[in-house]
Amino acid sequence: MSETAVLEIVELNDGEIVLRHAEGEGEPLLRINFSEEAGDLLRQSRFEVAREMIDHAITRSKLWQEESDEPEIPATVH
Repeated sequence: MSETAVLEIVELNDGEIVLRHAEGEGEPLLRINFSEEAGDLLRQSRFEVAREMIDHAITRSKLWQEESDEPEIPATVH
């Protein structure tokens, strides 16, 4: 049986958005801070943008992918 980590994305009181273990113990695995200017531009979408950034990082990262024989598709930076 494989061990599965339960993670959560939360916005802290200071506006920082973190990915952490659901138990809330220990340091966050990932922190996202938007500049004041970016926060103003994104307004209510800040959390959704952070969630998409985290989702994209997880699905594109080799850290959480199982071994595959499929060729890697290069990432495109916009």
